[in-house]
Amino acid sequence: MHNLSIGVIGLGYVGLPMAALFADRGYKVRGADINSEIVEKINTGRVEINESGVAELVRKVVSLGRFSATTNVAEVVRGSDVIIIIVQTPVDREGIPDLRALENACRTVAQNLSKRKLVIIESTIPPGATERIITPILESGSLKAGSDFYLAYSPERAIPTKTLEEIQTNSRIIGGVNKESAEAAKELYSNITRGELITSDIRTVEVVKLIENTYRDVNIALANEIALLCEKLGVDALKAIEIANRHPRVHLHFPGAGVGGHCIPKDPHFLIHRAEELGIELKVIKVAREVNESMPQHILELVKKALQNVNKTIENSKISILGIAYKGNTDDVRGTPSKKIIEELLQANCEVFSHDPFVSQDFGGKFSNDLSEVLRDSDCVVIVTDHDAYKRMDLKEFAKSLKKPSVIVDGRRILNPEEVEKEGISYFGVGR
Repeated sequence: MHNLSIGVIGLGYVGLPMAALFADRGYKVRGADINSEIVEKINTGRVEINESGVAELVRKVVSLGRFSATTNVAEVVRGSDVIIIIVQTPVDREGIPDLRALENACRTVAQNLSKRKLVIIESTIPPGATERIITPILESGSLKAGSDFYLAYSPERAIPTKTLEEIQTNSRIIGGVNKESAEAAKELYSNITRGELITSDIRTVEVVKLIENTYRDVNIALANEIALLCEKLGVDALKAIEIANRHPRVHLHFPGAGVGGHCIPKDPHFLIHRAEELGIELKVIKVAREVNESMPQHILELVKKALQNVNKTIENSKISILGIAYKGNTDDVRGTPSKKIIEELLQANCEVFSHDPFVSQDFGGKFSNDLSEVLRDSDCVVIVTDHDAYKRMDLKEFAKSLKKPSVIVDGRRILNPEEVEKEGISYFGVGR
């Protein structure tokens, strides 16, 4: 099967590692992306995605001539035996799925598709989208899915910072429009993963992908509600959750400043929207989304409370935000709670100065990659992202930079409250 050529449409956080991995296994791979800057960098062996091992792997396969990139999607489709589509499928502000990028990619594929090729969709999609949207578009060029070409759906399931590892080790779910399509995709993926390959019908696979992330969203929402209650009760929510999790049938996640990323805040909306089309209200899932979306506002309330505790007001205070990325040790800002927190703080007429070791800008305040500059004369420090760099901070040096009296609002509970308060800084954390 290694004599097959593979085209990957969409060279983002998952598409690029996927393409490089196939190339490393001996396949001839062509990647396509509408962003010419990304394409140019890839072809010179440069990668700016902060993913372990990806930059090195891309440089290797580019130098070996196994992988190259282009903005010409049609050319990639015509020259590939396998076409993998992995473009973004966001939701709008109302939570309505926006499948335009996927639909456009499928139209280009349809216009350039020939018989016996395998098309795989990896982008996350709403339930029934393969049958209702994708298949009709792909068949618009006169070829029929399942008979003239193979069509499968196998959603990505990798977590940022561990994408390469998880592509190779996680189980993979694969749905086909027919058995032959599912088996063709299964055989292909068997060359890059040691995880279990699970085949089913496409509609089931579509739902499985969505309920995985919806489970996490609902679980986090429960933890956040417990945290809000514990703050009023004077109970440390983290201690309570850690002890509760010792029960063999309890597995609570942990509370935080908000839920970000490209999957968890989005995927529940795919279920909610499709359910509404079918006349069903998913009450638990909707409320979980509302709870998690409210956490950045709760951080703002904690900031006000913390400053009042040291006889300061939020107006005209310097607030230092530590972390712009949505997740520790990544540069990914998609859906990050920092955006809402910074915007809310700016509306409160305070000076907002933010820092992130992996990101180059924020959402309207001042920004610097120099932590000491961001902390200097700060009235309140808000930890939004659990970067390792923040966990390792020297609290004595940290305290010297701040304007006395000062406070910390730990939105990720990564610092030891007792150690912080030893340095004369008031500590406030989510769920404490």
